This record gives sequence, C-alpha cells and structure tokens, in this order.
Amino acid sequence: MTTEAKVGAFVLGCFAILAFTIIYLVNAQVSGGKVPYRTYLRYAGGLEPGASVLFGGISVGKVTAVRPGATDPTKIEILLEVKDGTPVNEKSVAKLGLVSVMSGAALSITTGSNDAKRLPPGSSIPAQEAASLDEIAGKLATVADSANGLIEQARGELEGISGDAQNLLANLNTVTGPANQQKIQAVLDHVNGMLATERPKIDRISIN
Repeated sequence: MTTEAKVGAFVLGCFAILAFTIIYLVNAQVSGGKVPYRTYLRYAGGLEPGASVLFGGISVGKVTAVRPGATDPTKIEILLEVKDGTPVNEKSVAKLGLVSVMSGAALSITTGSNDAKRLPPGSSIPAQEAASLDEIAGKLATVADSANGLIEQARGELEGISGDAQNLLANLNTVTGPANQQKIQAVLDHVNGMLATERPKIDRISIN
C-alpha cells in the first residue's frame, strides 16, 4: 500500500470516527436525561403520543405510547418519559389534564409529597380517573329528570294552594253576602244597645 493510500485510509477512518461520535452525542442529547414511567386509565380522553406531560403544571416530558393494557385490556396503558430529576413519588397521581383551553389533552402528574419515596424508572404511577363525556351527559340527564320531578311537584302544590285560595274566597263571599251582612249588623246593633243601657252602671262601678 502506498503512502497516499495509507493517508487516505487514515483520513477516512478519522471522518468515520468523528461522524460516529457526533451521531452518538446527538442521540444521547435527544434521548438521554429521560426517565420512563407508565400509568393506566380507563378513559384516555383523546390522549395521543407526543402529548405533554405536566408535573405540578410544569411541562417535564412527553407521552410516548397510548394503547390497551396487555394484561387488562379494559384499561389504557400510557407510556411516558419525563426529565431526569423530576421528583415523581409514590404520592404522585396521574390524571388527564390540559396545557391550556385551546390545546389538546395532556397527562398531568401531581407533585405528591416531599416525604414520599421516589418512584424508580419504569414503575407505574397511580392514576385518578376523569369523568368521561358519556358519564357527564348521564349526570346532566339525571339532574334534568330530577328538575322535571321538582317542577311537577311544585306545580301540583301550587294547584293545591290555588284551590284552597279559591275555597277561602268563596267562603268569604258567603260570609259577606247581603243576608249575613244584615245578621252581623243586627248583632252589632244589639251589642251597641246593651252597652248604651249598661254604660251608667259601668261608670258607677268604675267610680266606686
């Protein structure tokens, strides 16, 4: 092998080593410093891979996969990665959340407790279920049915009160009719006559 060939091979080897080092460092920077976790929910609420992971409202990572659980397909397995040093602990709870009103679904993790043991990488974070749209609609329907029942009950009670009021007015009309008015006037006249007759006696008794 000539000297030029040896130099060329050496230069190509240096370039190969440099390229490998650059690729390794880029991959380490992109993939390094991430800690994997998982959690399970029965309702994922439109959560997709790439969705933000929030720890106490701070963005700390991304969702990497959303799929039915292997051992329990009634639960949705959510894989996620968070920044190294994120203090996810045994008291932390994962639940559906939002980065903002205009953004899509996110996975929110509570800060838990400072005294709780930190969760090791790859472990499962306890989850808190969020109400699905069907459950919310069902609760609204139940509230509407209850409101309708209260309205019907109130309507019945108002009808009863209205009937009692009408009976009372009828009784008052009967009492205050012409014939009863004459009787009442006669009784009042009689009482007035008695007071006029007995007034001198009452005055003497009062003086004595």
